[in-house]
Amino acid sequence: MIRVQFFGLLRLLLRKESVELPSEPGDTVGRVLERAEKTLTGPIIHKLAAGGVLNAGTIILVNRRNVLHLQGLETPVNDGDTVALFPPGAGG
Repeated sequence: MIRVQFFGLLRLLLRKESVELPSEPGDTVGRVLERAEKTLTGPIIHKLAAGGVLNAGTIILVNRRNVLHLQGLETPVNDGDTVALFPPGAGG
């Protein structure tokens, strides 16, 4: 299983802290996001990425490692991994 955790506004919008998805061969962060979105009550990908590129301010971690320092949305995800999603924040 792959655990997908939600933080910030995603957690408020979805009213969930996380979901668990069965792992599939060849899983990547992008594919996991697509599968997670199908199990949720609303869309999430547009808040995190557009056109295969992370939105400015988005942080996605795989096992506490930022995908910006790995392979972005093409970062491999394996059985037992945790994917943490932090949407861009705003404040002042």
